[in-house]
Amino acid sequence: MALDQYVSQVHLRNFYSPALGERMYAVRKSDGKAFTPNAESVCRIEAGSTNAYLTHDRLIEELLAGIEPKYNAAVKKLGAGNIDPECIYAVAAFAAYLITCSPAAMRVQAAP
Repeated sequence: MALDQYVSQVHLRNFYSPALGERMYAVRKSDGKAFTPNAESVCRIEAGSTNAYLTHDRLIEELLAGIEPKYNAAVKKLGAGNIDPECIYAVAAFAAYLITCSPAAMRVQAAP
């Protein structure tokens, strides 16, 4: 079973510390202890991207493969006011994923 991120790795990498290289400072909720994980090691759950509403329940991974690599650059373009079609696509597609198919969105939209 796949371990899927409920906070995107591309977003988590924005929290990497220059002092740690490709790691960030974090606090474990279970015991309150500090640790220094990489983006792949935290905020993940088993089969989080499996979506029963899609014909192919893991199809979202194909969409994200074309969006996530462009996301941080698109956010920088937005901040600088240099908006182009690729920027709009990356941000809009990532936002659509977050509100419809992310693990959190699927839990929020589930029937009680």
